[in-house]
Amino acid sequence: MITTAELVKKVRRLVNEAESDAAVSVVTADYRSLDDCIVALLPQAVSLVQKMKSSTTEAVNVKILSPAVIGITDNGDGTGSMPLPNDYVGPVVVQLEGWRRPARFVDISSSEAARQCNEYTRAGCCKPVCIESVNAVGERVLLLCPLPAAPAKVKSFIYEACFAAGDVSLNSSTPMANAVAYECAALLYNMFERYDAANSFMSLAAALCNAKSNERR
Repeated sequence: MITTAELVKKVRRLVNEAESDAAVSVVTADYRSLDDCIVALLPQAVSLVQKMKSSTTEAVNVKILSPAVIGITDNGDGTGSMPLPNDYVGPVVVQLEGWRRPARFVDISSSEAARQCNEYTRAGCCKPVCIESVNAVGERVLLLCPLPAAPAKVKSFIYEACFAAGDVSLNSSTPMANAVAYECAALLYNMFERYDAANSFMSLAAALCNAKSNERR
């Protein structure tokens, strides 16, 4: 985990190394200081890193939701639905009581998802499946296949969340926090119209997101 204040310092240090100018205090007429600008860009940087990272890379901005506040709807066909929080970006771990292991996550348009609609080909408790979908009123939900015997209860729900400018910390590993810092520095340089420097930092962020070892020290 890294605090927002530490992220701001990391990005400022990256910019100062490239600019050789530690006295930068005003970026545009809309921002009072460089630090304010960095804080405003962090949500976008986190979102971009979440999209860029490979499926094997560690999660970015991880949150754990208490099972006590999660309700599960029985769909009546052997599956269940679990509402997703407003800041949900993607799953990390989902497990129900009665499942032997955490669920695999499959795309709703895949043939694997289609098999979950058939009681004879649906996953069992040894290899459960989750599918991101929407319910009848347009709310985002996770389809849970199969639904154990009622009442179904969540054992663990860990997910990647949106990052807001007011958040005080980012729950991520050091490599992913560094990727966010590089991406934020790239966005900052785009504002400066320093596109070569921006592209350089984007490449560093992308390398970390794909688990490569050429991190800038």
